[in-house]
Amino acid sequence: MDGLTLKITTGNRKALALVKTLVTTPTLINTDIRQGAIYAIPLDVEVNQQRASAEVSESLVIAMDAKKFITDNVAPGSRSWTLSGYIRGIPRLEPSNYFQPYVMLHTQIIWGWFNKGAVLVFKDGDSKIYTRVVIKDLQTAQQKDSANAVPFTMTLKEINVMDTTALNFAENAVGDVNKLKKSLPAIGSIAGAAVDLGVTAAETVEQTA
Repeated sequence: MDGLTLKITTGNRKALALVKTLVTTPTLINTDIRQGAIYAIPLDVEVNQQRASAEVSESLVIAMDAKKFITDNVAPGSRSWTLSGYIRGIPRLEPSNYFQPYVMLHTQIIWGWFNKGAVLVFKDGDSKIYTRVVIKDLQTAQQKDSANAVPFTMTLKEINVMDTTALNFAENAVGDVNKLKKSLPAIGSIAGAAVDLGVTAAETVEQTA
């Protein structure tokens, strides 16, 4: 049996603490090699605010005795998260609290993801996975009393994409509308002459009689 598994099953406190950290710690993950190395960075989050809004379409209906707004459609928007806390390194690999290269590495990688507009995977503190997230806003700082961590504030934004089935349907619908427009007679053509001239055939016959 694997050593870590044995420690977990026997109730080792450090092993259980490690598992809890892995499960509940918010994490940013790059899974696309085109955006850089495949890498995961845990975030020590102190404040996590989640937000979403929806577009609500309304129409005014005028009745005999009142005016009312009727809701036509509701389109929920994508989620966003405002996180603040600390970027930490890998404690067991850091030589001291005053020289932690992994803290600097993790900070540089996050800034690299922001600069590239990388699409990332975000695991929140409830272990929910969001597969298409970008860093919309990022701020890091240096604090004299926290040499082993970098304070940060960031806003993550979920990206909604249209699946191929819906996209093909939309393209076909646009194509059908364009075909319909081309099939209609142009203004001033034979098919539309009686409407456009302003003088009907019956009036012409009556004038010449």
